[in-house]
Amino acid sequence: MRSLLSPFVPAHAGTQGRQTGTCEQVALGSRLRGNERSGCRAVIAFMTCVLALLSHALPARADTIRVIIPFAPGGALDPIARIMVNSWSRLRPADSIIVENIGGAGGIVGMNMVAKAAPDGRTLLFSPSGNIVISPSLQPSLPYDTATAFEPLVFVGLVKSAMIVRASLDARSLAELIALGKRGEKLTFGSPGPGTSPHISGELLNHAAAIAMTHVPFRGLGPALNNLIGGHIDAITTSVIGVLPYVEAKTARALAVFDTERSDRLPEVPTTVELGYPDLVMPQWYGLLGPAGMPAEIKRAIEGEVLSVLRAPEVMTQLAASGVAGPKGATEFKILFDAELKKWPPLIAKLGIKAE
Repeated sequence: MRSLLSPFVPAHAGTQGRQTGTCEQVALGSRLRGNERSGCRAVIAFMTCVLALLSHALPARADTIRVIIPFAPGGALDPIARIMVNSWSRLRPADSIIVENIGGAGGIVGMNMVAKAAPDGRTLLFSPSGNIVISPSLQPSLPYDTATAFEPLVFVGLVKSAMIVRASLDARSLAELIALGKRGEKLTFGSPGPGTSPHISGELLNHAAAIAMTHVPFRGLGPALNNLIGGHIDAITTSVIGVLPYVEAKTARALAVFDTERSDRLPEVPTTVELGYPDLVMPQWYGLLGPAGMPAEIKRAIEGEVLSVLRAPEVMTQLAASGVAGPKGATEFKILFDAELKKWPPLIAKLGIKAE
């Protein structure tokens, strides 16, 4: 089968897509404060160079397509990426399509690697919305300009978010959690890093309910969830599919869906709108992007292949089971991308949310 990306990604005999092990080579702090920012930026640039050198040292095939998730393994992105990549690989049996988890600095390290990659269609970014459109409002010293560094290729889908708390917390409803906060209980909420959707969701609740939960950032959603289950933090808000295993295992309790409608996967959990917080709505979306400057032929090929995969009946069924719906092409994705980059800065400033 002739590669649709050829001659840019030549087709040769090879293996099908697979999930690789973790690529967490970076131990950067998630907090970018005042005069620390320039130092962090230098460290991020240095570590990106180190990671690039390490990747060249690996026995990577010339026709490998790398899909970078900018977080540690164990988050809600991983199973969605596997669904997409495994099906995409069947369209490209001569190529090796792999998923790499590259965590660090709240997603900045992995995103920077993609931003600085050659625009040949072989290095792509699979990321949630927060890192793409919210983080720039909190991180003025990013080592890339989000608006110009990435090419939106495929809007993979929209997902609902839900807040869960540790099973041992004395709060069986959102009202009880808020009551704890108003009584002065020192509550904490976790996230994969500053500017991510879980971070902003927690801050939106703080603002809407006039409480002061403390934000605790981690290197990825997996570590944040592990700390919740271990009793080290009290709450986290992330995609329904990300919290569902813990709710079903009764190791965590779902208090609210941050949306206008309930989730089919958590039908008994009320929405924030039902609970009297109409502005406390925080849906997430997942997108596939590439570095800026990709030739039109490559962009069209990736968009066409991935959309055909995502719209296949069996894949749509798998995604729906994960709470993901509504894939769109590059044109619609670009409109959303630009609109949300403009939407978040004034809202972040109004709420007074800081990167810490």
